[in-house]
Amino acid sequence: MIHIAIGTKAQFIKMAPIMHELKRRSVIFNLIDLGQHSLITNNLRKEFEIKMPDICLSAGTNISHLFRGIMWTMQLITKGFDTGWVNREVFLDNKGICLIHGDTASTLLALYFAKRVKLKVAHIEAGLRSYSYTEPFPEELVRVIAMSLSDVLFVPSSWAFNNLRKMGLDKKAILIDGNTSYESTLYSLNKRVELNLDFDKFSVVTIHRMENIFVKRRLKFVIDLLAKISNKIPVVFVQHPPTINQINKFRFWDDLRKIRNIRFFKILSHAHFVHLLDKCSFIVTDGGSIQEESYYLNKPCLLLRHCTERREGLGENVILSKFCLPEIDYFLGHYSEFRRKEPLHFNKPSAKIVDYLIENNYAS
Repeated sequence: MIHIAIGTKAQFIKMAPIMHELKRRSVIFNLIDLGQHSLITNNLRKEFEIKMPDICLSAGTNISHLFRGIMWTMQLITKGFDTGWVNREVFLDNKGICLIHGDTASTLLALYFAKRVKLKVAHIEAGLRSYSYTEPFPEELVRVIAMSLSDVLFVPSSWAFNNLRKMGLDKKAILIDGNTSYESTLYSLNKRVELNLDFDKFSVVTIHRMENIFVKRRLKFVIDLLAKISNKIPVVFVQHPPTINQINKFRFWDDLRKIRNIRFFKILSHAHFVHLLDKCSFIVTDGGSIQEESYYLNKPCLLLRHCTERREGLGENVILSKFCLPEIDYFLGHYSEFRRKEPLHFNKPSAKIVDYLIENNYAS
């Protein structure tokens, strides 16, 4: 049996192509929603036309507060002490392989559950490294743990494969030469949506990383940057729930309301967000997945981070800001120069992943 464990919005988006491919080949799989973002993933399920989860461990939740996240994690870890419960309620008394993705609390919880009942684990998007345990935190640490303890590593690029070789993990690595996020981006780009904006040229800004929103000085830097950008071009500020919480905590709403030429959006459907990125003049973000999407869409992207675990677009359409004002000012004055140099070649990594699962007799 193939078990697919997801918990966050990004995980669902990047695992959706694998689920589409399994469905296309009439392969049964057990979809486990760990519930970290279950309100959002429920909407994504409908958007991507994916079946209902076979098991949802925290229905009706969207964890956006740190304390609530810690409590949710501890509750599931405690439940995992009972291997009978894990076998019965999570994996439906089926052996096989559990597919986990990325670098979140859900990644570690899925790994923990699978190892508790001695299931094989395959890590999707393995080999990404920033080589800094503080940025992004705790994602870099989660990735290292997940890659070390997984049995199979599906690797999106030669660069990522070399990272695994340095870690001594290349013997269990399978190069699939592509990221499933590209498939999801194309899927959403092919949908028709209405953006309902009252301007033609605009920038998109979205931040959510802990190291940016939980540090008052960093968040103030971002808000000042929003004001600077709005003097050049209208801003669409897409806010994640944790970002809104921290803006409230630090009482920055008065600063935001003073900014002209800004529109505030809460979390959008993936199709709406991809079309927003496709129509904008440039992107400002701290998100690794959005860095990838900017590369696929060939959009100038200012990455508000000191380091990144991804290579997509660096030196081409993506500039790593390192919070250096001269670098940021240069980007804002010359953003049209930042473009991908070479055309993309479509690859279907989801098909290679499913090929491996079938060939190794997990599709049963």
